[in-house]
Amino acid sequence: MITTPTGLDPENLSGLADEYLWSLEGGSATVANTTWTGMQESQIEASGNGALAMCLVEGAAAGSQDALVLGILKHLAGAGGSAITHGGSHSQLISAAAPYTQSPFNTQCVNINNVNTGMFGLSISAAGEEIGDVLKSSYGVMIGLNDGVSDQALETAKNKLKLELLSAYESNLAVRAATGLESIAAGSPSSASQLCGAIDSITNEEVIEAAKKINSSAPILVSYGNVESMPLQRELQ
Repeated sequence: MITTPTGLDPENLSGLADEYLWSLEGGSATVANTTWTGMQESQIEASGNGALAMCLVEGAAAGSQDALVLGILKHLAGAGGSAITHGGSHSQLISAAAPYTQSPFNTQCVNINNVNTGMFGLSISAAGEEIGDVLKSSYGVMIGLNDGVSDQALETAKNKLKLELLSAYESNLAVRAATGLESIAAGSPSSASQLCGAIDSITNEEVIEAAKKINSSAPILVSYGNVESMPLQRELQ
């Protein structure tokens, strides 16, 4: 899967491509394994009325089929977009949270793929007094994916994911960054046609299996800002 993780410098990832090529000539590009612990939470109070929260579970490594399936889940729930002032024809996450809000908010699903693991879950911003309700409604949307989706919804999510991945080919720097990451993670990069073919082959059963695995995993819950209304992990179950 060709994806540039959020927060990593593309120039740094470009160097991974060079490191990979060097490894093919007898060097080493070994990356230490990591262990996901989960079941942790942290609330950091700060001034102001707004609050940010992330609820994450272990995701999938770059270049894996699991990463593509989680990409489908991300677009089924809702990814990207600006803060929403009023509900309407938006993603499942936005539509579910809108009835509980009076102030601008944003809730989206994130799928971050790294060399040997990843993170998947929810990223939310809202007024402090409303962030708890936005988080709970968003969590409910993710649980609902355990039941699967319509063929039309699945096809739409596939098209969105293909568009997202193909956008990585819009610049040489982005291509080098994504190729470096995927090469080290999976051993070799995939072409655009290979990625699109793999996405098209994903079934509703695979989506359901991935959703159940994600929703039964041990999460971490981190919040910052006006966190007085933030629920605890056990209150999300």
